[in-house]
Parts: sequence; C-alpha cells; structure tokens
Amino acid sequence: MAALVSGWRVGALVAGGLVVAAIGLWVLLLWAVAHRRERVRVVAVVALGGVVIGAGFAVAAAWREYRVSAHPLRAVAGQTAQVVLTPTGDPKAVRAKAFGGERWVVRAELRSYRRGGVDTGAGGAVVVLASGAQWAQVLPGRPVAVRARVESPRRHDLTVATLFASGPPEVAGELPWWQGVAGVVRRRLSDAAAGALSPDAAGVVPALVAGDTSKLPEQVEQDFEIAGLEHLLVVSGANFTLLLAAVLCVTRFLTLGPRTSVVLAAVVLLLFVVVARPDPSVLRAAAMGAVTLLALLTGRRKQALPALCTAVIGLLAVWPELAVRAGFALSVLATAGLILLAPSWADWLRARGCWRRPAEALAVAVAAFVVTTPLLIALSGRISVVSILANVLVEPVIGPITVLGVLGAVLAVFWMPGAELVLWCAKPFVWWLCAVAERLAAVPGAEITVPGGAAGGLAAAALLAVGVIGLRSRRVRRIAAVVAIGFGAVLIPVRLWHPGWPTSGWIVAACDVGQGDGFVLAVARGSAIVVDVGPEPRAMRACLDRLGINTIPLLILSHPHADHIGGLAGALQGRAVAAIAVGPGELVAEAPRPANHRAAHGVSHAASGGHGESGDIRTVIALAHAGRIPLIELAAGEVFRFGTVELDILAPIDSGRRPTQPLPNDEANNRSIILTATTATTRILFTGDAEADAQRALLRSGALVRADILKVPHHGSRTTAPEFLEAVHPRLALVSVGADNTFGHPNPAILAQLAGLGAAVARTDRQGDILVATAGPHLRTLTAHRRDRAH
Repeated sequence: MAALVSGWRVGALVAGGLVVAAIGLWVLLLWAVAHRRERVRVVAVVALGGVVIGAGFAVAAAWREYRVSAHPLRAVAGQTAQVVLTPTGDPKAVRAKAFGGERWVVRAELRSYRRGGVDTGAGGAVVVLASGAQWAQVLPGRPVAVRARVESPRRHDLTVATLFASGPPEVAGELPWWQGVAGVVRRRLSDAAAGALSPDAAGVVPALVAGDTSKLPEQVEQDFEIAGLEHLLVVSGANFTLLLAAVLCVTRFLTLGPRTSVVLAAVVLLLFVVVARPDPSVLRAAAMGAVTLLALLTGRRKQALPALCTAVIGLLAVWPELAVRAGFALSVLATAGLILLAPSWADWLRARGCWRRPAEALAVAVAAFVVTTPLLIALSGRISVVSILANVLVEPVIGPITVLGVLGAVLAVFWMPGAELVLWCAKPFVWWLCAVAERLAAVPGAEITVPGGAAGGLAAAALLAVGVIGLRSRRVRRIAAVVAIGFGAVLIPVRLWHPGWPTSGWIVAACDVGQGDGFVLAVARGSAIVVDVGPEPRAMRACLDRLGINTIPLLILSHPHADHIGGLAGALQGRAVAAIAVGPGELVAEAPRPANHRAAHGVSHAASGGHGESGDIRTVIALAHAGRIPLIELAAGEVFRFGTVELDILAPIDSGRRPTQPLPNDEANNRSIILTATTATTRILFTGDAEADAQRALLRSGALVRADILKVPHHGSRTTAPEFLEAVHPRLALVSVGADNTFGHPNPAILAQLAGLGAAVARTDRQGDILVATAGPHLRTLTAHRRDRAH
C-alpha cells in the first residue's frame, strides 16, 4: 500500500526493510530451534510468515507502481491522442456540479494509442471521463477507439492515466461471448422488472440482483444512501451468500451428495460472476460471500477467519490496487465483523430472551455498523443514524428479493411472461424495501455531518472501541442507557422541530445546495415559491424540510443546467406542487392550455424536447408526468400573484425561436428566466445565470430592475455587467455558491463593486442556509450558523 500511495521508491524501501526483518527473524528462529525454545520458535514462525508475505506484497506493488510511473502514455500528458481501449466495467453516470448534463466514467484497459501518426501498443488501467449518450451504450469487453486528452491520474491505484474523451466511442473489436451473455441477461432482467413492477421497484431489483443501476431513479438512490442501505445497490458478498445458500438448500432437498452440491454451487457462483461483470469488485464480493457462507454453515469462527485472510491475500496478490479502494476495505471489515462480533452478540441477545431471528439480524446490523463507521466517517464525514434500524427492518426481504430476482433473470432469457410472474411475486418484498428506505431517509436528521478525514475516523474508532469494551459491564450499560435517553430527549426535538428556524416573518431563503442555485420565496405558512433546486435532491429536500414547506404553488427552473434543476426530485418529494415552470422554448406544445389557466399567461402543456444539456429537460418532464404536475412555459411580460407576493417575468423575451439541439453554456445562461418578486415590504430580483449580454438587453428594454435584494447572477461570476449592478443598486446581495469551487466564484471584483454600492453580501458557501426577514425598515439575515445581522 505504501508503494501505491507514496510511489515505488517508498515501496522499495519498505520491501527492503521487511527483507532485513525477515533475515533477523530467520536467525531468531534458528536460535530458538537450536536452544529448544518452543515459545520463541512459534512466535518467530508466525512473525516470519507475516513479514515474508508483507515483503512479497511490497516488492510486487513497488514493481507495478514503477511500471505505471514509467508508462509511455505518461509522456504525452496534457496532449491529445487516439486511444484504443477495452472497458472493464459498465459506464457509471455522474452529474457534473455545474453546467448540467450527465457525464460518464468508464474504467478500461489500454490496448494502444496513436500520437503523431505512430501507433504504440501498451497495456495498463485507465479511467475515461466522457459525455454524450453514446457512452451509455459502451459494453465491458468490447474494444473502442476514442480521441482523448491525456492527463495524469488523480488517484494512486495503479491507474496509468485519466482520459478526457473529446468525442463518441467507435467500436474497435468484437464483444466476448460471455460479456454478450451477461448483457442479454441484464437487459432482459431489466425489461421483465419494468413489466412487472413500479418504476422505483423496477430500478431496485436489477441493482440488488446484478449491480445494474442504469434504471435506478436518482431519488431512490439518495434514499438508500441516507438510510444506510446503499450497500444493497451493488453486488456484495451478501448476494453470493444468499444465492449459494439457496443452491445448497435445493441440493439438500434433492438429496444430492456433498461433492455434487459443491460443484453446482461453484457453477452457479461462476455464472453469477459473469452476469454481474467479472471485475475486481465483483470477484472480491464473491470471495467475501463464500467466506460468509462458510461461517454460517460451520458456525465456527476458527475456520471462517483463516478463510477470510486467505481470500484477502489472494485478491491483493492479483489486484494490488484493491488495497486503496474503499469498497474493498468496507467489504473486508463487514465480513470480519460478521465473523468475529455478530455470533457472540446474537448469543448474548438470545440469552436474554430475544428470539433467534431478530437477535441475529440485530447483531449483524450492529456489528457491520460498528466496524465500518470509522472508515465511512473518514471518507465522507457523514453518519446515517437510522442505518441499524433500516438494515434490521429490511433483512427479512433481502433473501426473497435476491432469490426471486435471480430466478426471474434466468427465466427472462427464455420465457418473459414467466419472468414477469416471478418478479411480480417479489413485489411486496421490494415495496417494503423501498418504503423503509424512503420513510427513514425522510426522518429529519436521518444523516448527520461529523468531522471527517483521518482524524474523524480515528476518533470514531476510539469511541466505538471504548463503547464496545465498556458495555460489557452492567453498570456501564445502565449509565450509557441513561445518557442515551438524555441526549435523545434533547437532540431529537431539536432535529425534528429546529427551534427558531425559520424565523417568523421571513421573506426569502437561499438554500445551501453547493455549487448551484436554490431559493425559496415565502407565500404563507408552509407554502412557498421555489426558484431553482440546486444540483442534487438531498440538499434541496433538506432545506425545504427545515423551512417546513409542504406546498409549492409554483416551482420555477430558470434554465436547464444541472446546478439549477438537478435537485428537482428532492423538492417534489412529500410536497404538493401546483406547477413547474421553465423558460420559453424549453418545451414543445402538445395540447391546448388548461381551461383554468388565464389566457394572459400564454403558457402551454409540454411534451418533450427542449435544449437542455444531455437529457436534463427529459428528466424534468419525466418527474412532472410521474407526479401529474402541469408543466408551463414563462415569457417576459407575464404577471402572477400568490397571496401578497407578485411575480413579474422580465426575461427572456420569447422570440419564437425553438432550439432543436443543446445550446452553448453562455447562450443557455442568457436565456435564464429573470423575474422580480414584490412582497408587502421588499422587492427581490432573481437572475438565474444571466450573463452580461442578457443583463444589458434587459436594461435596454426599460424593465424596472431596481431591487432591495439581488440574487447575484451566475454565482457571482465575472460575467456580470457593472452597469447592471449599478441599475439594481441592492441593499442585500445573495450569492449561492459552492465552497472551494474550481470556477473562482464569486469573483472578487464583483464583490468589491457590490461593497462599493453599499450592499451587504451573504454567501451560502460561508454561511450555509440564509434566511432574509424584515425588521422595520431594515433587512435582517439569519444564517445556518445563527449569525443574525441587520442591513
């Protein structure tokens, strides 16, 4: 691991040190044998074995890291090359933090590259970052060619280079037959699930059974993550354990012999590995699952623990890069916890009257939580406080879903109606799984933020270790129970009701959604207009929950970039939304306007299309149709009134142009909806990501832009016209921006001009959620850090 993290030279030094230690232990062993010191001999043998294995790994890792660092592709870093590579896994969709659209990450094995007309054959692992719908169709094992910019890798995991694709992939070889079979099975399983289950359940079953998350709704994925169930959405050791256990139960029922049972189990294991894609993470899961099954069948930890160690050593010998992958560490820790802690804890619970099945489920959930929490805190700085409860509640349904899902996958290849029938039988189990994830994720404070990094992880490990050891004492258990009840009595009401937030009489809130926009304009108690929803659902949903918003009379999306519309699912969840509005030309009219809609508004229903990046508008349409929410278009000149709040749409002016393809970022930004919101005491100007051209056009139109509060355009970027800020002349400027963003937002010159105009500036990257309220003639801001200021 030292070689992977710090380079091959450090790895070589470590290997040399271990060799010296091995020589010393060999001498000690010879001395112990000569002098018949049995205890010393045993210690020397054990230590020598460990040091020799460590030295072997250090030498191998240093050699591999040296080969990677000397790879010829590294010499063309920063340049463009034509690359031929073989994907080793399915494309993973990621959402860009700005400017919208889906991006794809593809892990691949390099085959060759061309630079300056010269072809160079070379191997090695690469990571491809790409955009475009064609990348979603890339299949593992089928070689593709692509033109890409070569950059140095961002992670120390034996990756040769990171490739930024500048175009679509071109097929450069044949698909291996086993990958073709896997593709057919996965596709047929997905089709059968779509025919038998609801959209959410149809995305969960392929993910749980085969690790296929391509059809998994983003909101469902968020719910599973918050509830501590995300491990169910990837192929894990639990999948293999349940599948092998089912096979062995069938062979026992058929009275087959032990050898036949083992052979059949091995065949099923191999086939499942093929369907789930035979990459290192799946093979690691297969090894962990086999070890877990051994522990469950024998009930003897003495046999399971050496098996786990053997599996880890074997996997690291073949794939040293697993040593720095969090998934591998979490899998090993969880399996070790199941072997070492869960059985004794289950026995302890049963001895005190708990039934066997609940005792085992609780012991497994608590053991997994205890051993994995320190690493999860170090990696993410977050804890799911409902994780144990969620895992206990769903434990009874995971087995039926897995077995029925695998049976459905097999039938789907030959007999689709039979597959749909089998998956329909899994419907109540999947409903329960999704319901638990959704309900627990919606609990206020279901996930809390704690100090992360190495310090946070070590502190959590120390606290958990002290807790596990201390709870052996009855007196300590009683004290811990009293402390837990006391903390619960204080913290739970605070997490549920958020005293003092929102403050009475608040006007507008800027939600801390990261690098994006999410604003909430108060209409009445529990009701608000929402302007943009940030880049991802969780942050926007949490902000609206904290504000107590359950009704949204109008949700406005200023323009179709992911940092403004990506969190739509979170804003919709659990709330009544009357309509979703977008700018002119974003939607294609397909029906007459509703009878109850004022003709002056000039809006229409939507079908499909639009110029949002990489399908963003399609996502909006899908979510609106799923929730039966009307979609409307807004244009300059329209006026809306909600209670005491009046909305005036100032821009964009609908020219009648209907883009048929994605617009460049600056043009899409300049088509942002610009509007003013006038309350009983305050005028607020929302500007989306409008840049200087759109701002100057608005000034030329003669629109009244003077406002008390300005939503600073485009996260405070330098594309704001000085004369626009002069015309607005705000008392308070709100900047919605992500901390430590790479775009340089907000621009210091813009902040300086706002200060020169006498405007106070409030920023979500430094202050979190920001509430604005009136205090007589003054504006008062209250932030998530509870700094109360008057302006």
